[in-house]
Amino acid sequence: MDLSAIRSLFSNKNFAIYVSGNSISLIGFWMQRLAISWLTWEVTESEFWVGAVAFAELAPLLIISPIVGVWADRANRKLLTVLCQSTMMLVSFVLFLLIISDLVSIKILFIFALLDGILQAIHQPIRLAIIPNLVEKKDIVSASSFTAVVFNVARLLGPAFAGIIISFYGSAMAVLCNTITYIPILMAWFFINLPFTKKINSEDSFINGLQEGVHYIKNIPALSHIFILQTILACGIRPATLMLAAFVGAIYKGGADYLALYTAVLGMGAVIGGMYITLQGKAKGLVRSMLINSLISIIALAVFAWTTQVYLGLLAVFAIGWTITLSAVSSQTMVQNSIDDELRGRVLSLWAALTRGAAAIGVLIIGFFADYFGLFWTNIIAAMLCLVGLIWFWQKSHQMQSYFEQ
Repeated sequence: MDLSAIRSLFSNKNFAIYVSGNSISLIGFWMQRLAISWLTWEVTESEFWVGAVAFAELAPLLIISPIVGVWADRANRKLLTVLCQSTMMLVSFVLFLLIISDLVSIKILFIFALLDGILQAIHQPIRLAIIPNLVEKKDIVSASSFTAVVFNVARLLGPAFAGIIISFYGSAMAVLCNTITYIPILMAWFFINLPFTKKINSEDSFINGLQEGVHYIKNIPALSHIFILQTILACGIRPATLMLAAFVGAIYKGGADYLALYTAVLGMGAVIGGMYITLQGKAKGLVRSMLINSLISIIALAVFAWTTQVYLGLLAVFAIGWTITLSAVSSQTMVQNSIDDELRGRVLSLWAALTRGAAAIGVLIIGFFADYFGLFWTNIIAAMLCLVGLIWFWQKSHQMQSYFEQ
C-alpha cells in the first residue's frame, strides 16, 4: 500500500491540527443528529416527520450557502468558521437544556433542526473553501478526500456512541456530548495560521459575486455536468440515508440501538470509499469511479428498499455508504482541484447548495409519499429516476475526463 500521499498530506502542519480538532467535533455532530432523528420517531412515529426534520437540517443550504460563498471569498475564512462553530455549540447546549427539562415536542425538534441547518449552511461553503488553504496545491486531492473520510469515520463512531449513550442515559446526554466536542476544534484554531489569499473587490455586490460563480460553472460544460449529476443523486439516493430512523422503526421494528447499527454500517462503507481516493492522491480515473459507483449506489438503494431482512439491509446500507461516498468525493475532489481560488467560495457554496440541499427536497418528497405508499415504492421510483439521469450523463464521460483528468 502506497502511503506517500498520506505522508505528504500530514506534512502540512495546519491541516494536521485542523483534522485533529475537527474529527472530535464531527463525532459529536453525528451523535446529536442521531439523537434528534430518534426523538422525532419516538414523538411522532411518522415517516413524514422524520423526513421533515431532515429537510429542516438541509433546506437552508439551498438559499444561504450561495450567499455565504461570496463572504467566503471576500472575508476572513478562519474568523467566519470560529463564529459558526461557537454558535453551533451554544445552540446544542440550549437543546440539551430543553430535553432535560422535558420541554421537547415535534415543533421544538423541527425548530432546532432548522437552526442547526442554517448554521451548517453558513459553515459548509466556508469549510469547503478553507481546506485548500491548509495544504500545498499538490495535496489538494488527498486533502479533499481525507476530510470526507474524517466526516464518515465520525458517521461511523458518532452513532455507535450515541446508541450506547441513548440506551443508558437518554438523548439529552448525546446532545450534551455534541456541545462538549466543539471545544477541541475551537482551541485548534488558535494554532492554525492561514496563508494570504486574494480576495474579490469588497465593493462588488453580492449579486455580482453570485453571478460570477454561476457563470463560471455554466461556461465549463464538464463542471456543470458534474453539478447536475450529483444534484440528481443527492435528491434520489441520499434521502434513504437520512430516513434510516423511519426504516428501522417501520420495517425492522428496532430501537435506537438498531438505528445506531445501521448508521454506523453506512459510515463504515463511506470510510472505505473515501480512504480509497485519499490513498490514490490523483485525479486520474475519478470520472470513471464517479460513474460506476453512482450505478452501484442506485442498485443498492433498490435492494435496501425491497428487502425486509436485517442482514441484507445492512449489506445494502454498507454498499450505499461505500459507493455514494466514492461518487460524491470523486466529484467534489475534481471540482476542488480545478477551480480558481478567487472563486472557490462561490463555486463550492453552489456545490453545497445543489448537491446537499437537493437532498432536503428529496427527503421531504419521499417522506411525504412514504406516509401514503410506503418506503418501498417511493425509493424504487427514486432509484429509477436516478438511473435515467446517470445514463444521460454517462454519455458525457469523455468530455469530463478530458477536462478533469488532464
